[in-house]
Amino acid sequence: MPAPWVAGAQARIVGELHGSQCINVVHFATNTAISDNEALVNLLLALAEAMLECAIEGLLPAVTADYRLVQCDAKRIAPDVSDPVIATAPVNSVGTLGPTSVSFAASLVNVRTGGGGRRGRGRMFLPPPGEAQITNSVMDSGTQTAITEFLTCLAGKFIGSGATTAWRMGVLSQTILHGTGGTFDGAFREATQLSPVPTLAVMRSRKKGQGS
Repeated sequence: MPAPWVAGAQARIVGELHGSQCINVVHFATNTAISDNEALVNLLLALAEAMLECAIEGLLPAVTADYRLVQCDAKRIAPDVSDPVIATAPVNSVGTLGPTSVSFAASLVNVRTGGGGRRGRGRMFLPPPGEAQITNSVMDSGTQTAITEFLTCLAGKFIGSGATTAWRMGVLSQTILHGTGGTFDGAFREATQLSPVPTLAVMRSRKKGQGS
């Protein structure tokens, strides 16, 4: 599904960790024709619901029980911006692993597009597992397997010719997009691979525990 794209979108997995928002932003593109606003809303809702399905089935088994999944939402960002469409998580959608005493730890995923340079790759900082699943800053094999299953869900829905949805996941370069003459088509690259990193990472935008 190559460029030029009919539309670009931003989807978010929205959760809470120790009372603070924990948000993952993922970018997408589609070549599905959009005839009117109802068609746009339905297309965005399908994206939000597909993300929510992966979050419930794949992400929650890979994260601490201190994390609560709230919703997934999606909005068009190109060629213009739309209102977000929301898919709400069921009540008590929480992680299944042990507790964690810090809010800024994260599981890291590398996003590859096959393009060279920093603009050809991205990163996802997922909520962390519990401390019982970590030894010497490395996640245990069960947690790594659970994260891989979440990424497999995303890949099956959004990556490659076998994707089951109308959307394609990718990396959006904000530098190119907002540069002189920048366009969404020029700034977006389709993802080809999602790779979990075994070592625990740090998400510095989670302020609690990081100081003011």
